[in-house]
Amino acid sequence: MAMQSLLQYVGSSSLLFLAAGLVALLCFLISLKKSGCSLPPGPRPLPLIGNLNVVDLKKPFQSLTELSKTYGNVFTVHFGPRKAVVLAGYETIKDALLNHAEEFGERAEIPIFRKMTQGNGIAFSHGELWKTMRRFTLSTLRDFGMGKRTIEIRILEEVNSLIKYFQSYHGKPFDTKMILNNSVSNVICSILFGERFEYDDPVFLTLLNLINENTKLLGSPMVLLYNFYPSLGFLSGASRTVLQNVSELNAFLQKLFQEHKEELNENNLTGFVDAFLMKQQQESKKPHTMFTNGSLLFSTLDLFTAGTETTSTTVRWGLLLMMKYPEIQRKIQEEMNHVIEPGELPKLEDRKKMPYTDAVIHEIQRFANIVPMGVSRSTPTDVNFHGYVIPKGTEIIPLLTSALNDELHWKTPDQFNPSHFLDADGNFIRREAFIPFSIGRRACLGEGLAKMELFLFFAGLLRKFVFQPPPGVDKSDLDLTADVGFTLNPMPHLVCAVPSCQIVTKKMSFLISFISDPALIGLLCAAVLLAVLWFSTGYKNSAFKFPPGPTPLPIIGNLHLVDLRRQDKSIMKLAEKYGPIFTLHFGFQKVVVLTGYEVVREALVNYTEEFVDRPSIPIFDQIQNGNGTRAMRGGLFFSIGEPWRTTRRFTVSSMRNLGMGKKMIEGRIFEELHFLIEMIKSFKGEPFSLPTFNCAPINITFIMLFGDRFDYKDPTFLTLLRLIDEVMILLGSPYLNYFNFYPFLGFLFKTHKIMLGKIEDVRVILRQYMKASREDINENSVRSYIDALIYKQQEEKNKKDSLFHDDNLIASILDLVMAGTETMATTLQWSILLMMKYPDIQKKVQEEIGRTVKAGSWATYEDRKNMPFTNAVLHEVQRFITLLPHVPRCTAVDTHFRGYFLPKGIIVIPSLTSVLLDKTQWETPHQFNPNHFLDAEGNFVKREAFLPFSTGRRNCIGESLAKMELFVFFVGLLQTFTFQPQPGVSESDLDLTVPQTTFTLRPQPQATCAVLRE
Repeated sequence: MAMQSLLQYVGSSSLLFLAAGLVALLCFLISLKKSGCSLPPGPRPLPLIGNLNVVDLKKPFQSLTELSKTYGNVFTVHFGPRKAVVLAGYETIKDALLNHAEEFGERAEIPIFRKMTQGNGIAFSHGELWKTMRRFTLSTLRDFGMGKRTIEIRILEEVNSLIKYFQSYHGKPFDTKMILNNSVSNVICSILFGERFEYDDPVFLTLLNLINENTKLLGSPMVLLYNFYPSLGFLSGASRTVLQNVSELNAFLQKLFQEHKEELNENNLTGFVDAFLMKQQQESKKPHTMFTNGSLLFSTLDLFTAGTETTSTTVRWGLLLMMKYPEIQRKIQEEMNHVIEPGELPKLEDRKKMPYTDAVIHEIQRFANIVPMGVSRSTPTDVNFHGYVIPKGTEIIPLLTSALNDELHWKTPDQFNPSHFLDADGNFIRREAFIPFSIGRRACLGEGLAKMELFLFFAGLLRKFVFQPPPGVDKSDLDLTADVGFTLNPMPHLVCAVPSCQIVTKKMSFLISFISDPALIGLLCAAVLLAVLWFSTGYKNSAFKFPPGPTPLPIIGNLHLVDLRRQDKSIMKLAEKYGPIFTLHFGFQKVVVLTGYEVVREALVNYTEEFVDRPSIPIFDQIQNGNGTRAMRGGLFFSIGEPWRTTRRFTVSSMRNLGMGKKMIEGRIFEELHFLIEMIKSFKGEPFSLPTFNCAPINITFIMLFGDRFDYKDPTFLTLLRLIDEVMILLGSPYLNYFNFYPFLGFLFKTHKIMLGKIEDVRVILRQYMKASREDINENSVRSYIDALIYKQQEEKNKKDSLFHDDNLIASILDLVMAGTETMATTLQWSILLMMKYPDIQKKVQEEIGRTVKAGSWATYEDRKNMPFTNAVLHEVQRFITLLPHVPRCTAVDTHFRGYFLPKGIIVIPSLTSVLLDKTQWETPHQFNPNHFLDAEGNFVKREAFLPFSTGRRNCIGESLAKMELFVFFVGLLQTFTFQPQPGVSESDLDLTVPQTTFTLRPQPQATCAVLRE
């Protein structure tokens, strides 16, 4: 094959080839004569071609493996005039790269890479430059999350996006190459640039195509020949293509670097590039700094390329092997069903409990063998090794494939066999000959990240899908032959990703084992009998007098009468029978329910001190890191007594200082409105989902909390949005209610554990911001709620029993993150949906905006006084949607109320839904009717029964901010767009009747079209 490649040149350029060949022959003969070293044996080289007559340039690693059988584990091979020493077998490679790390620690001078990088970067630099770049890179990557929980969150976010993409094919065949490249690359992009790219981003796709082409060409025979005969480079079109592709990649990166340079902020470094630019600034006056533009360019390119190609290729091999061996795929999924909760994706901490899956992933890496020849090293000095003297500057090839297939270390090296990594009991075992990342000083610096990615991507995909060959293709037809380039890729193939059915869940397995365990059954029965005894005697002989209510049944109380997904509806129905004050039993919990405006207002305003406390709710106790003891609960919403008063007072004061309710924050809302409108314009009138609106109001909350807004594509922002969404959905789950009613049976319910895991993911992010605030806080730099808390904490650091300790800080921030994002974002969704449903109302709002707001200007919050109809519409939106049906209170003292005597600590539910739909207060309570807030002349009128933010001392502290946001966003959007249902959907088809029950009442998933107004 090599001879054919060489002969292709002869003909068009025979004279040039002959002249260059004579020069090469002369150099070759001189080198043989001059060498005084005792090189290892090897095949006898021929003039000009060396040993190319015995090397298949399409698969050189196979040829070298064969040669090792003849010449031993250390031998010399000549690639034309280029001399190399090959190390074969694990023991030999380990001895060289670990025991003689310094002697084999340099990178070989490879012409194509020298031409590409000019010696810059990490992978192909030398000496002190390499040491400095590697040290800086390792430190910086760790700072930005490599190997930490924060990067795991980003990877899981990317896995979720990838799953949605796979789902879009609905089990039909597709090629995974580009999408896996995109997804894996986004992880390293988030570390390098602080952002991810959309899968269909044309610039991103171009970059990945350039990298893929180079990866293929760099292992091609023509580029190998260029490396052997660089003086003949003018004949090699492949090497020119590689260099042209690098030039295009460089142009893109230089543009990106310039953008980062213009926005560089030492207090907000977004990734590796920012950290490098900052280091560059710090060393700008050093005459011989190594932090040059070239180092930045090729360090970034090295990380971008390596962080994309190897991991995505390994995952592709994994999916192909799962199709080839479906019984192995099935065993992985069975293991996950026993370890992972239903609906959850595997996390890194689960790996220790999944030995079979871990073994399969390791075997994929061993079997796929994607970098079979490693990356060549060289000797910085003459080296004595295994009885040979290897001269300085000799290229060293550590033949990794020979270690990964070493018969001394692997039972069946040529077979795909996960048992290589399992002991007789099925436990995972490490194998020292497993060195796909190489070893020694030049080992892959991204090994930790790659291992994390491989587990989360591979296990996450197998959690959601069963991978099968396309119809008409049998598993025996699947080709495991490698497509050779710089790495070994699978041959082009299609996969079918069929959604998996989790037949036996962990919960079912537990219940089966529970039923078969008499001791556990006895324990449960005893607990139930004790609970029944308490239930039947509690309060019976006391002096307390409870309101009437339905007769409770043993154990379940009145749960048979309550729809746990729509408690608000069940409560209103029961109120019709038992009156505005009645008693309910949620299992063993006794609850007093208040309904109707008059009763709720009297309790929360006239008896504000008596009904001011929050009850101990098991899930919120655990969220706040309490132990169920009420005094332990921190934060804003579920604390009581002095901790609550102090925290609330501080929070209200801090929020006002940061602009809540003032012009200052209105300016930030206008700024956010601009970003929201630009994003909506990008849809060009095409349908998009209602949750798209969430970004803007959530960013306003984040501005208050963190001091700045997020780009809508920022990985941290997207992660927080996802986590908040998932937590809110879980908070509305009936299973979570069961946990609150029967916390002693928590071992049977897993929903609360899933949710607490997601809350912890949010805490991880919050702690990062707290850490950053601590490092830079002073009296003049308080620009966020977190800054204010940290500054207050430092003020009181010597104060005994200060409430401003880390647990309370985290709890307070967490409360605002959850409540301050969900309510406003959901209300904005509802408002747009209702405008689509009632286009005549939308038109009247737009006409009023046109009369009131000057062309080219935004409506200010002050303008609402001149826009009575719009103001009425917004109030009616909030009334009609009954967003937050109730938040429970409890009695702070024994309380006489309306003829009843309630004991201290009894749970009280003030039903806000019953107030907002009170027939005595609203003419048409179940209809969307803005006239509820207008008098006969069309003037806006306030209504006492309008209590969406609750009332009394526990009312929402962000009410003024929420009202301002809703007005500015709603009016700005209707000023710019007309919102219509998507094609094929009429106004009557829009669903208002069955809200999606979460912690709040969300609209069902629906789409809108935003038509730009003239």
